[in-house]
Parts: sequence; structure tokens; C-alpha cells
Amino acid sequence: MKGELGIGFHHGIRDGIQLKTYAKAAEEHNYNSIWVTERYFAEETFSLLGALAVITKKPKLGLAVTNPYTRHPALLSMAAATVDRLSKGRLILGLGRSERGLIEGQMKIPWGNPLKALSDTIEANRRLLRGENVTMRSHSWQLDQVSLNMDVFRDEIPLYLAATGPKTLALAADLADGVVLNAYSPVRYVKYAVEFLREKLKESGRSSKSFAISCILATRLTDDPSSVIESCRGRLSSLLSTPGLGELLVENGGYDKDMIQKIRRGFKKKNADGKEVPPELVEEFYVIGDSKKCKERIEEYRRAGVTLPILLPRLSEFLEVARELSP
Repeated sequence: MKGELGIGFHHGIRDGIQLKTYAKAAEEHNYNSIWVTERYFAEETFSLLGALAVITKKPKLGLAVTNPYTRHPALLSMAAATVDRLSKGRLILGLGRSERGLIEGQMKIPWGNPLKALSDTIEANRRLLRGENVTMRSHSWQLDQVSLNMDVFRDEIPLYLAATGPKTLALAADLADGVVLNAYSPVRYVKYAVEFLREKLKESGRSSKSFAISCILATRLTDDPSSVIESCRGRLSSLLSTPGLGELLVENGGYDKDMIQKIRRGFKKKNADGKEVPPELVEEFYVIGDSKKCKERIEEYRRAGVTLPILLPRLSEFLEVARELSP
């Protein structure tokens, strides 16, 4: 396969030995980047990234993604600068809006305007990394004459914005160095997002050639797709039942709008198993199949405009996927 290819860790890393084994495998199989996904309330991501900075030598290290609510921009900049220095300039910082139910519902942090929260945090982070003395106020944090008391390896760390809807995609085109498209994004939706991004980049006077379009690909390597499709239907039913997100993926992907209502009615039932999700839909939202089929699917995403596909296998299958789908 030509082009960059990344691989990500699902949550559940047991210990440093397992992390080292998996990271070394990814590096030995020539993955250009290794990504850590942030999931509350599981393993803390910057701790993992710090370990990866020492374990590996060449791959870029990506965070997909933290948010502007749970990490004060001063702490975010400290963590990013530290990992970037430990890794000698290999960090890619990913930032996204997270979910209101998690932020405001479970953690009781005011939600406010998530786009403003993202843009404020991007500005504060970049100014702090440049060595500025920063005074700023956002709706959930303040900075009063704050500057980093450390040497940075780079004063500009690449920042990718997780985006699905048009407002966040537009913000990414305006302010970020790249975008992280949602896991479970079908190729049909990706084509819409890429075209939208290119239009917005042009409006902002930016070149699309220097803008990274990454996409997380939920990957299931198997010689018998039917054996895993059933388990994937439930996850996809939950995803498409998320208000707003389901509409964005389905409508902008050109799917039947009535389909999402049928799926949501099924999701509300007790012991919902996702049987309302057509098997062929699962195969569009996941990368499923043997190594030949999975590689063909990765190339479909590249042709749709993705410059950095990021494989996300189940942790138990990480070593096999890293070996069989290596670039």
C-alpha cells in the first residue's frame, strides 16, 4: 500500500510490557504513526504517549482526541510540549468537542459553545507553545499572565481537529493543521467531508496539499465476515442512534433517511441487538474481511481523499492486524 498508514490503540492496555510489545510491532511493520484514543474513564492518554515517546524512535505519535473541557489549556500545553520533547518532535495533538452528556452530564463541566471552546483552546495552546505570556478568558477557564516555564522542542505542534458536522469541519479548515474524521465513517460520507473541507480551505486561502485528512477505520481482520458482523451491528445501532451524529453520517452519505428511524426504534427496545442494521451497512462503516479485502477498503478511503488512514483494531487483534495490513 502506498501512502501513510497509522494504527491506533483501543483502550484496555494492561501494562507497560504489553504497550511496548504492541508499539514495537507497529514500528517494525513500518506504520508512519501510532495513535492513542482518549476514552473516559479509561487509561489516561498522555501517560501512554509519554511511554510511547521513549519506546519508539520513528513513528509519529497521535492523540485522537482530547477536548477543551477536561484539560485546561495550560495543562494541555504542558503535556503536549513534554511529549513532543520526549519524542523529539513526533507528536500530533488531536482536539475535539467530546460529548455533552459526558462533559456536562457526568462531569458537571459547563458545555457552553463547543466551537468557541475549541477555538479558544487552539489559540491559547499555540500562544503558550510560542513562548508568549498569555492572558485569556474562555467560558470554562481563564489564563492570567501565564507562560510555559520549559524549553519546547517545537513551538508549532501539528494540531488536528476531530470533526463530523459542517461547523466543526469549517473550523478545522480555518484553524487546524488537519482533521480526524470520525471512526465508523463510511466512504460515501468521507467524500462529502473531503469536498467540504477543500471548499473551506480555498475560502480561507489555504492549500489542501498541506492539510492532513485522517480517518479512523474500525478494523476487523477475518476470513469469515459474517462471524463478526453480528457483534458490529449493535455498536453501529448505538452510533446511528446518537442525535445529530446519526443524521450527519446517513444524510451526508446519501443513505435512505428513513433507515435511521427504523434503526433507532430498534435501539430503544429492551435487549436491542442491532438487527435493524443491514449487514451491508456494517461493511460500509467498518473495514472487515481478510487482508486482501481490508487493503482494498483502505485504498477506497485514500481514493475518497483520506491522506492518513488510521487502523483501529480490537486490542486482542492488534498484533495480527499490524502484521497483515502493514504498509
